[in-house]
Amino acid sequence: MRSPKSLSREQVLFAAVVTIVPILLCGFMFGFDIPLASAQFWVRPKNDMIAMTAAYEAYVRQPWGWPVTMVSGLLPKPFSIVFSDSIPWLSIVLKASGLGPYFNPLGVFLMLSYPLQAWGMVALLRALGVKDKVPLAIGGLMALLFPTWIARQFGHIALCGHWLILFSLALTVSSARLGLTWKRVGGFAALAALATGVHAYHLVPIGACFGAALLAELLQRRGGAWTRVPLAAVAVLASVALPALFLGYGEGSGPTGGAAAIGLYSMNVFGPVWPQASNVFGQYWTGGWYRGTLDPNGGQYFEGFQFMGVGPLLLVGAMLATLVFGLARGRRPEAGVVARWAPLALAMLALTLWAIGWVVYAGPAHLFDVPKPSGKVAEIIGGYRAHGRFFWAPGYLLMALGIAWASRLPRRASVGLLAVALAVQAYDSNPLRQGVRHVFSGPDSLEMPSAFANSPAIRGRPWVFRPTYFCSPNPLDERVISQMALIAVRTGGTSNTFATARSNDAPCAEVPPALTLDAAPGDRRMTVVLANGKMEGGDLTPVAQRGDCYRFKRGVICGRDLGGIDGLTPVLPGELAVERPPLLSIRLDQPPKSDALVSGWADLDPGGKGIWTLGPKALFTLDAPKTIGPNGFFVDIVAIGFSDEPIRPQRVTLYAEGRRVDSQSVDTGNFYTYRFKVPNGAVKPGQAVRFMFDLPDARASKNDPRVLGIGVQEIRIVQ
Repeated sequence: MRSPKSLSREQVLFAAVVTIVPILLCGFMFGFDIPLASAQFWVRPKNDMIAMTAAYEAYVRQPWGWPVTMVSGLLPKPFSIVFSDSIPWLSIVLKASGLGPYFNPLGVFLMLSYPLQAWGMVALLRALGVKDKVPLAIGGLMALLFPTWIARQFGHIALCGHWLILFSLALTVSSARLGLTWKRVGGFAALAALATGVHAYHLVPIGACFGAALLAELLQRRGGAWTRVPLAAVAVLASVALPALFLGYGEGSGPTGGAAAIGLYSMNVFGPVWPQASNVFGQYWTGGWYRGTLDPNGGQYFEGFQFMGVGPLLLVGAMLATLVFGLARGRRPEAGVVARWAPLALAMLALTLWAIGWVVYAGPAHLFDVPKPSGKVAEIIGGYRAHGRFFWAPGYLLMALGIAWASRLPRRASVGLLAVALAVQAYDSNPLRQGVRHVFSGPDSLEMPSAFANSPAIRGRPWVFRPTYFCSPNPLDERVISQMALIAVRTGGTSNTFATARSNDAPCAEVPPALTLDAAPGDRRMTVVLANGKMEGGDLTPVAQRGDCYRFKRGVICGRDLGGIDGLTPVLPGELAVERPPLLSIRLDQPPKSDALVSGWADLDPGGKGIWTLGPKALFTLDAPKTIGPNGFFVDIVAIGFSDEPIRPQRVTLYAEGRRVDSQSVDTGNFYTYRFKVPNGAVKPGQAVRFMFDLPDARASKNDPRVLGIGVQEIRIVQ
């Protein structure tokens, strides 16, 4: 028998394992300074975290209002940071404490979520009857390696609060076994209130768990259940309604898309067992996503990502095999098992069916569609359009059941099996950790001239974007709007559009009359027109006659006092009016391979959208225009940079007959149009010109031995 002293030492060691190890893992993933606003990553955050950070920084700079989460200056009307996913409860605490300028709530939440994730699984395992601290510790560590949780860390930080779901499952299991006491009702109410100020998606699995606990209480006919259950329901509903009012859930809401929004971001029927980003199955990180993953409808690669990992699947498979073997030998369930566990099973089944949703795929095959709701019901359900996430709770419960089953084996076999499952899971989930670490390895690349972003001339000015965020058809342009909105916040400016969870933008076809005119004296507005890859025409047309516009990489910026900023090129009135037809165009995304490509070019890959350059030089020959004006001509390319770690743009310099003419930086995210200017006098009119791309950043990767630079879809000569 253990002495109290040795038991205490064991408890301390156990607590250290499930607390310190997660914190160390968090530091390994993101750096130990990740909670600080001064961390390198938060200087220029990436993807959706740009908007989350911008809304928070605007919020802490502004006086308090009502509701207390309101932020102004990023949209035509104030909105609640509930809709920017800036983790409202943490934002409020940081602002109220005066620590807002020193901490980033996303980083703080990440750091807290690592130990809470482990403790959440420990709580669930204890509720399932596991007492041995070794299986408990292994279970806590396995929760840190659960693929769907790691996948959320690519950028949707509020959804890393899976520990809210784990603690809810623990309360449900405890309630089913021991009764829904008022203490457990208080636990559900606290979790629901907390989730309301973290992210509304957590409320669905918490609600399912709470509903299962209520039904189990009634079915088991516990004393006072018919009084306690309705009172408990009212208490938990109030714990959601009151915080929702306090946090401003009605301030910033917009249309959800209704029935049209549901069915895309769904879970595949085979999602939990179909390998995704699995090291065991060779699905390595490519620098952008994972090779060989499943995405039959275009929305399942991330929001429908529900692969449980090889380690948990081994445990669940062994558990199910044992159960089937026991039933085959005549073993019968204990009395009362249906009343106790059927509600939880039904709740998990409902979440699973909702995750699969209305457009049903099994592997790559589209099986059938379920009729979608309409009207107000569709609008409510459309608010949860990424419904593939709802398998999180069933997935965690299955893993916990597998660990609990293994813990009941003879101790040596139990610890050995769990240790193997943990090791397998650590190996299998390594590509996911690699991808997340890559995202946080450095700040985002700036999509505008750094001199402009740091110029005193832009301080305290209104930014007017055209098209607005939700009207932009181009993901790269959306990213630029978010980057500029963050700069506007940090320089005391305002914006007419912002990347919130619900669109509050003006109608896309609406063109304000002031957009077409030069800024009047005293008008401090800067009009930013994102061009969707075009050099003329399109969305640039309304500002084409203005004389105060300057071109930058993604479009033009118009306004007063912008002349002389390095990186902004003045645009003449009328220059942007009409898209110039190319004098010559060569498409490289379809066979046969053009004779114009001399050397340094690959063949078109099967299904490829363009041809890759090979090595540091790529030569091609095109005829110069027969007449070259005083401003020369342009060589436009539609291209994408090769993506490998570390992600960085490809520097491309164009030479014409050995003369350096222009340089561009080609991004890795999507195909985009890049323009190289060939000045007058560089070549002779009508001459067959030998062009060369110089590509100093071309490189091979461990997955592709070719030295790749840029993928080119089209080359055009424009007068």
